[in-house]
Amino acid sequence: MRSLPRCVSAALLVTALAGCATSPPPVARSAAHESSTPPSSTSTTTVPASTTTTAPTTTTPSTTVPTTTTPAPPAGQPLPLTADTGSATQVITVVAKSASATTAQVREWTKVAGGWQPVSANIPANLGSAGLTAHPSETLSATPIGSFTLTQAFGRDANPGTALPYLRTTPDDWWISQPGPLYNTHQRCASACPFDTTSSNPNEHLYYETPFYNYAVVIDYNTGPRIAQGAGSAFFLHVTTGASTQGCVAIPVDDLLPLMRWLNPAAEPRIVIGIG
Repeated sequence: MRSLPRCVSAALLVTALAGCATSPPPVARSAAHESSTPPSSTSTTTVPASTTTTAPTTTTPSTTVPTTTTPAPPAGQPLPLTADTGSATQVITVVAKSASATTAQVREWTKVAGGWQPVSANIPANLGSAGLTAHPSETLSATPIGSFTLTQAFGRDANPGTALPYLRTTPDDWWISQPGPLYNTHQRCASACPFDTTSSNPNEHLYYETPFYNYAVVIDYNTGPRIAQGAGSAFFLHVTTGASTQGCVAIPVDDLLPLMRWLNPAAEPRIVIGIG
């Protein structure tokens, strides 16, 4: 230590020493404090990226309106036989393969725009044992060729549901085939009849002709108003037994009954018989 100059008084020295003793020692800075970086005065805030919300697309379901298609009317076609059908809108055809044929095909038809439409399948039929003829007579067991109206029906059994006038026969019912004013007409008589009722008579005792006349439709051949004597009588569409007839058209009863129910007087039905 350097010595103080001799000229400094003792009091001054005491004072100096006292000041030196009371001076606080320097404070050492910590390494942490020294190395710390003062915080930046600007605070950086990270803003989250903006989120774009896409609204869901609403798809309106398409509604298909059903279209109503009106079916085309059935196509008309010609009948299998050429004949005058008048104002009929219902026709029954009876088609044989030849004039000598004793069988045929029966079919029902209804009139439509442009012609005719079949309403049944072909039905097997039995004809007269002498085939078909354009000139019927009482002496020939042949079925008449032509177009004839169907206006009445009859049978031993109850009306099966036909709209035609229907006669339920009794033991008093006859169809007259003997010459005279009653020729080819229906008659009901119990006794003292104005026609032959003996066993040898040509007239048909309808009630007892079974199963043929259990159900039958009259074929209007040689019926009023002018009836030709001897030109043929009692032609019917009736129940078959599978054998040839005396001139009638005969079909199975299971086919005859629905046919009778189908016939409508307002349709002015006809039966057309011929070769085709």
